[in-house]
Amino acid sequence: MPDRPTLEHRQVTALELGGRPIEITSAQLVYTHYWNDDQPAQREWEVLGRTNDDDLKEGVEAIVMTVDGRRLKGRVVMTSSRSYGLSAFQAVGLGELTDA
Repeated sequence: MPDRPTLEHRQVTALELGGRPIEITSAQLVYTHYWNDDQPAQREWEVLGRTNDDDLKEGVEAIVMTVDGRRLKGRVVMTSSRSYGLSAFQAVGLGELTDA
């Protein structure tokens, strides 16, 4: 039984934000699993990545991504920062991911 949250990482191969394709240089879907003794209690998700796109919007966005050959959709709160022509972004999931 884990005594702290566990993480699960999945490679994101395609990404759309607000209906617009984003060219990613790298991105991962990260699930954080919380435990109650040996039983799963809660699971949160977020997408962390980098892009050359300089037009990322911050705030609530619709997201569609391809992970392990599956298209998933959901809603996220986007934050990003830009440095030396590269944007790093964090998209924190709101609610559940579903098949797109």
